[in-house]
Amino acid sequence: MFLLSSSYNAQYKMKSCSNFYNPSLALMNPNYWIDEFLPKVDSDLILMIQGDSFLCHHLDPEKWRDVAFVGGVWPRVHVHPEIKMCGYMPAKWRSWTHKQRMWESQQQGSLERINMQNKPPVNRPTKLQNMTFPPICTGGRAPVGNGGLSLRSRKWMVEAITNCPHTLYSGMNTSDMINLACLVHNAENEDVYFSIVLAGLQAPLPMAFEAALFSAEMLFPEEVTSFYGELSTEDKERYVQQRWGEDGVSLFKQMQGNDYTVPIGMHKPWWYHSDEVLQTTDMLHHCKFLKYMYRPEDSKYGDILNEGKKVVWAGVGH
Repeated sequence: MFLLSSSYNAQYKMKSCSNFYNPSLALMNPNYWIDEFLPKVDSDLILMIQGDSFLCHHLDPEKWRDVAFVGGVWPRVHVHPEIKMCGYMPAKWRSWTHKQRMWESQQQGSLERINMQNKPPVNRPTKLQNMTFPPICTGGRAPVGNGGLSLRSRKWMVEAITNCPHTLYSGMNTSDMINLACLVHNAENEDVYFSIVLAGLQAPLPMAFEAALFSAEMLFPEEVTSFYGELSTEDKERYVQQRWGEDGVSLFKQMQGNDYTVPIGMHKPWWYHSDEVLQTTDMLHHCKFLKYMYRPEDSKYGDILNEGKKVVWAGVGH
């Protein structure tokens, strides 16, 4: 996916080929989503599939063109227990849109207080953002989504970056960013960054169960509905038909009675699920490539458990 020549290193603010850590930072530069694709030839919808990701059954891209971004659902409590996604994401949006909040305070008569603090007045942002971050953990919604296996609209990736750029990795000039309402200064994984910004921009994002039908990293569909709201069989099948098609409804019905519904694809599930989950006959039957992606003795699940990082995912009401 990435050509790590010296010119690319400079363009995307990455270190040299010999010591770079994560080339995914290039995704936070709008030029990547424009310059690396052929205009009027390449699709707006892009499948990102990392080396530890794989597809289990049929993916019809046409059934996902209405969303800006879809990846696996995150639990309320992340792998790092101090990160509680339902509060973390809106808090980050509030932090990143600090400039607009300061300007709004001025408009509400707080300029005298700001001047008393010896701070210069804040100019009106060139484009005002919606300061109300949408609810992401109620009403069938959830924090979405893991980027290792994801579908993304290039148009919405550019929209996110140009509205709320990372001051370093966006590659944008300081003069172009100085009056933006939203700026990101801190380090952030690119998928978390896009998930927060797209939600803040009110971009079209899937419901929790829809995202779970697409991919599993930490949570399978049954875990998602348990944590973020149960659905009737009719509602589940309606989502399945929309995202998997008519044949997918038959496949979905075949899986009911199994421990887990197998989504379209997965991203390194062996980090978060035991071999007792991943090595069942039903799981291997519905996900043919799983057995080629890892051997049970290579599972990371035990390492996470031994390091004390295993989290009992907090469900609804926690």
